[in-house]
Amino acid sequence: MDGLTIRKKVTSQVSSTTTSISDILVGLLIFVAFFVAIPFLLVYLLIVVVRAKFAPPEPAKPIEPRPIVMHEVPNNFFPLHYHYVMGEEISEEAYDYFGNDDPLIIYQSTTSNEFFQGYFSDFKIECPRGILVQKVNFNSTLTDVESMPLFFFNYVTKESEEVVDLKGYTLFTTEQPNCFTIIAVNQDDTEEFAARKFELEITLTDALYSPPEEFALPTALLPAAGTTNRR
Repeated sequence: MDGLTIRKKVTSQVSSTTTSISDILVGLLIFVAFFVAIPFLLVYLLIVVVRAKFAPPEPAKPIEPRPIVMHEVPNNFFPLHYHYVMGEEISEEAYDYFGNDDPLIIYQSTTSNEFFQGYFSDFKIECPRGILVQKVNFNSTLTDVESMPLFFFNYVTKESEEVVDLKGYTLFTTEQPNCFTIIAVNQDDTEEFAARKFELEITLTDALYSPPEEFALPTALLPAAGTTNRR
């Protein structure tokens, strides 16, 4: 997509093979504390089991539907609104994957566009003429997250461009004028990730980052060529 520059920088991981004496002592203290805590843990589990067996069952609480609160994505080209949805409202597997603290987003637009169908993560960067969003692609039964690619959607052209699949990564961002650095850190240190941590530096040209023309200063108010303001 014109006007979008992406630079990927992989952060090198320095491995250490030496083990200090303090590390050994900390490990021994943790082991001793865990060994001492085992009898107390067994007694607690026994009390919980006995109480659960003889205590009267609690009445089931009715589940009230979560109110839908719509939010607007401000721009002058593409009418777009969204609301949050929790994983437990999608499927049990979605709840297990995203937990209680990571809501998903459902976008709605008065302009028909297939790109905004489905679910998105709560990660987004809004620009005057486009938006960076992370799509969550489930399988047909909503029991597995197949991919979580980052996209840039251009409000003017109504086109989207995939940047990179960021499934399994936690995203952080630092924002500057027309330049965004997204730091991706994998959630688990396993071999399935190409890199444990990397940065995406996304730069937008002035054509994408500048506000719409109607907000520009009218030509009639600009000083004439060759003139200066004097007091």
